[in-house]
Amino acid sequence: MMPSRFANVSRQRAFTLVEVLVALAVMAFIIGATHQIFEVSTRTKEMSEETLEQLSRMQTVFRVMEQDFSQISKRKVRNEAGDFQEKYLLHERFLFGSELDGIAFIRNGWTNPGYLLPRSELQAVAYRVQEGRLERLYSLYVDQLDSSEPRVQVLLNDVEDFRFEFFNGQAQTWQEQWQQELLPKAVAVDLTLKEGDPIRRLFLLAGQGSDIPVQQGGSQGGNNNQGGNNSGGSGSTGSPNHG
Repeated sequence: MMPSRFANVSRQRAFTLVEVLVALAVMAFIIGATHQIFEVSTRTKEMSEETLEQLSRMQTVFRVMEQDFSQISKRKVRNEAGDFQEKYLLHERFLFGSELDGIAFIRNGWTNPGYLLPRSELQAVAYRVQEGRLERLYSLYVDQLDSSEPRVQVLLNDVEDFRFEFFNGQAQTWQEQWQQELLPKAVAVDLTLKEGDPIRRLFLLAGQGSDIPVQQGGSQGGNNNQGGNNSGGSGSTGSPNHG
């Protein structure tokens, strides 16, 4: 009986080298797979957060554009020589030093309660792209009677493409260029960021802007920016069918 007992103890005392190597290999595989799953989950979370942040920024940009386009006004700008520009809305490739499309117009509704500030409720605004940044330019005064530079507001970075189309209400067609004196019925903005898909947003110009007569006499803040009693049209994400 004694030899048999010692034989059983000898057989159960330890794992073989092969068993140890197999156990280590299984453990290494489990650790590697867990680490890979964790990395993928972390990367997916970061990408989701970046996408959501990017969408939030773009929504903010389109909201600012909607506020501007919905208050667009039929008001021409005077230069330093006192001459008026020919159109209410300026649009050109490379306008104001833009690397892509540039656009400029006058908007109403820039709140100035009781005219406490030395300016009117009109605002000259423009959009351009420089070094991949989408910038909004605005001036305290509408008429360019001096050489003061507009203020710059950076809206987005990593802009790949930025272009406009305009809906001609008379011809019922979309146009890539707008060279008419009158305002278009709608404006389409195509915005593309690097490593992103193009996003298109449409803005209706209800009433095609508001007529604002230019005061030839003195005005608020020493600049003839104060217009008549008016209200800009309301913007919308809808538009006529794209022809």
